[in-house]
Amino acid sequence: MSPFRTLLIAACLLSAPVYVPAQQPAAPPQAPHIVFKLNWDKGLPWSDYVVTVQENGAAHFKGTGNATESGENDNFEQDFNMSEANLEKSFEWAKAANYFQGQFEAKQRNIAKTGIKTLEYHGPGIDNSTTYNFSPNLNIQQLTKLFQAIAVTVDYGRKLSYQYRFDKLGMDTRLKELVDLRANGMAEEIQAIEPILRKIAEDDGVMHVARMQAKQLLKSTNADVSSPKSGSAQP
Repeated sequence: MSPFRTLLIAACLLSAPVYVPAQQPAAPPQAPHIVFKLNWDKGLPWSDYVVTVQENGAAHFKGTGNATESGENDNFEQDFNMSEANLEKSFEWAKAANYFQGQFEAKQRNIAKTGIKTLEYHGPGIDNSTTYNFSPNLNIQQLTKLFQAIAVTVDYGRKLSYQYRFDKLGMDTRLKELVDLRANGMAEEIQAIEPILRKIAEDDGVMHVARMQAKQLLKSTNADVSSPKSGSAQP
């Protein structure tokens, strides 16, 4: 190879662009959120469900209805906004439980099985979870009770939506049940089902007692029952 050609090849190599892999942008910090999961093949009405709540109050429910009740696996999802009071308490309880780092299962062996429960906390530098059937930790108990009460509310919302279409005469019994559950702290975040409650309350074709019960539940959410109001969750 001639010296001239050798110099020409070297010049071409030196002038060729050098490929430098582009740096991937750093992942944004994970917004703090709590996740509650329950899985229980004997659970009614849900055989499993997941409730996720963000630090800003945005919440999501995803569940599967137990086939023994509905006749088939019934998947259901719903978005809602958690109330400020329960949102604040949830994150306080999570903090008090060390953001679920550690074992919280009761040591006793003769405790009735009520489903596999999991609490997770995700946030900047934190990704913890704990799984239990029953926990003696008061903060874990409070969180469990709250999320289970939310699952009750969502279930009543979907059933009322069905009855509103096909069984309006039977709604008063279900609404009375929900009023009692709400009074006993076994149904929480009633505003998650505000749209269907408002439909019932404002429908002259619904029995008066059912309309009054729906209005009573709406008042518990501080909703204006005198005029329509859109909600984030749809029936």
